[in-house]
Amino acid sequence: MVLGDFMKKLDTILFDLDGTLINTNEIIIRSFKSSFERHFPDLDVSRDTILTFIGPTLHDTYGKYTNDPNLVLEMINSYREFYVEYEIGNFEIYPQVEEVIKDLYKQGYNLGIVTSKFKIAAWPSFTHYGLEKYFSVFVALDDVNNPKPNEEPVNVALSRFPSYNKAIMIGDNQGDILSGKNANIYSAGVSWSIKGKKHLEKVNPDFMLSNMKDIFRIINIINKEE
Repeated sequence: MVLGDFMKKLDTILFDLDGTLINTNEIIIRSFKSSFERHFPDLDVSRDTILTFIGPTLHDTYGKYTNDPNLVLEMINSYREFYVEYEIGNFEIYPQVEEVIKDLYKQGYNLGIVTSKFKIAAWPSFTHYGLEKYFSVFVALDDVNNPKPNEEPVNVALSRFPSYNKAIMIGDNQGDILSGKNANIYSAGVSWSIKGKKHLEKVNPDFMLSNMKDIFRIINIINKEE
């Protein structure tokens, strides 16, 4: 049975990409480490510190270490150069993602990606697994003035669907959850976040996925509540 056969109360599902659908954590960590070694060689940036960089934009992260806008851009370029060079072979899709996404697509759900990466950086890992066949909306940093946790990325994504009823934003960072909350839609964290389940629970997501298939349990709960 597909969406057109009856009216689903929750019909739109937005996902973050990195750390949610695709595990790019290690190449991201290595890229940050490389950029700091190049521009701040005397600064010892620990892995735990680098984990706090995952989620915010590169500009926001590097802007905490220098007030020089040119240096910020140089560090962003260094990060991207390393990431692009070593990306292939250093990411993998999380378990059950392909199966679940295909199933949601077949059932007629609106599917969208909301990422804090520029599209040129996010697209290779996304298309590597052919996920572009199932998502009709892709909102990247290029598309907004105010990134997550602001509500703008979620609102932009929702505006690109022909119509929607109820929506949920799912991600591995607090910013994903807060963006959903700020846009007044449902929010959910993923327990496989590299930052840990407890970190996400601090911002009170409506739901927490224990695995990818758990989305179907959440859909049922929302539909019964509405």
